[in-house]
Amino acid sequence: MKTNLIILCLFFLVSCSKSSYPTDFLITLDENDVATEKYQYVSYVKQGDGSGDSPKNAADFLSTAFWDKVNELLEKTPVHVQFSEGSYSRSYTEKTLVLSSIGNSQNRLTLQGVDGKTVFMAPEDLALSKSSLFDIKNSQNIHVKNISFTGSGELGYAFRVTSDADKSAKNILIENCSWTDMRGIIYGAAGAHQPGTSHVTFLNCTFKRIGIDSHSHHIYNAYGTSYVSVVDSHFEDCTGDYVRFRDDMDYALVSGSTFIRNQGFDGKVFISVPLFNSREPVGDEYFRTNYAFTNNSFTNNASTNTENAITFYHAGFSPPEWNYLLTAEEGNTLQTGSVTDKKALLLSNFGIDTDKVRISGNTYSSKIVTKVALGTFVSYGAISKGFAGWADITDLVNSSTQPFPWEDR
Repeated sequence: MKTNLIILCLFFLVSCSKSSYPTDFLITLDENDVATEKYQYVSYVKQGDGSGDSPKNAADFLSTAFWDKVNELLEKTPVHVQFSEGSYSRSYTEKTLVLSSIGNSQNRLTLQGVDGKTVFMAPEDLALSKSSLFDIKNSQNIHVKNISFTGSGELGYAFRVTSDADKSAKNILIENCSWTDMRGIIYGAAGAHQPGTSHVTFLNCTFKRIGIDSHSHHIYNAYGTSYVSVVDSHFEDCTGDYVRFRDDMDYALVSGSTFIRNQGFDGKVFISVPLFNSREPVGDEYFRTNYAFTNNSFTNNASTNTENAITFYHAGFSPPEWNYLLTAEEGNTLQTGSVTDKKALLLSNFGIDTDKVRISGNTYSSKIVTKVALGTFVSYGAISKGFAGWADITDLVNSSTQPFPWEDR
């Protein structure tokens, strides 16, 4: 029985060798001759009968019925959905690919493209504006691999992981994906959002030449998401902050990654933890305190300096629990006080425990002025308490080479 199944698998590989699918996989069999992963197939347009059961019958990637079928299969077994090579521009010209309420905590869903050849495209020459190309929403236990995004059509985001109120999106791994030459990105090439979203990892991903203006970012994470990791990835040229963790973001990791700024890009910051408290009379965005930014390289090849590599930034009103806006005396302490006094101020006014912020092992080029900075500014009609400006906090943060327990997860 086992011999016959192996022969069938080999025949399957040979029969697919001239297709637009990779041939470097084999369905794994256990000792009882039971397939441990179910393969399904999609293409940028329906192939054959569109069932998704084979490459020649690949489903339309926008077919709701196909993704419902995948979700049913996940109740019993892991599922591997193979995307054919080709341009998936219909996610821009027709409708966004939204995978909603899909996934199983025990059985992983793998979404794999052909490296460099499965491309989600946003054509620039069309009078369109879309919120995104590809969303994972209220879903779990998904591995996205070898998907490319490109094109300068106007987009809020190219790829998002998000969740609705009282729902969750968790355990999402994005590996070996790329976002390049997307000058129509308004907010983020990628991002993770909302309190129910957690444990999202970008691994070995590439981001190059992104953005319309200072609001545009490589990865824009925001609004209560936790446990977002960026590992062994490459970031080059962005018109805004490269990686952003905004508002109530906790347990954020950036490690082993490369950040490069070249001439012609006025990117503000490489890694940013910002708040924009615009709602009068008190703010509703908050700092958290568990961050690890380690073993990264920050390089500025442009003719002008990059003022700050990593920042904590506040603008606007203070939330009722904190005093993000400082008096002149507090501002003087922040900028010129002792290490002990500065650390105490950050904890009492901002809730930032610098012992829990690990920034170590990074390298910085000569055209980067400050490694780690904190700034607070009056904006949106807030009334000044006497200080607005930046302070160098590089010597306040934890510089240990020993990872926090939460980093190994």
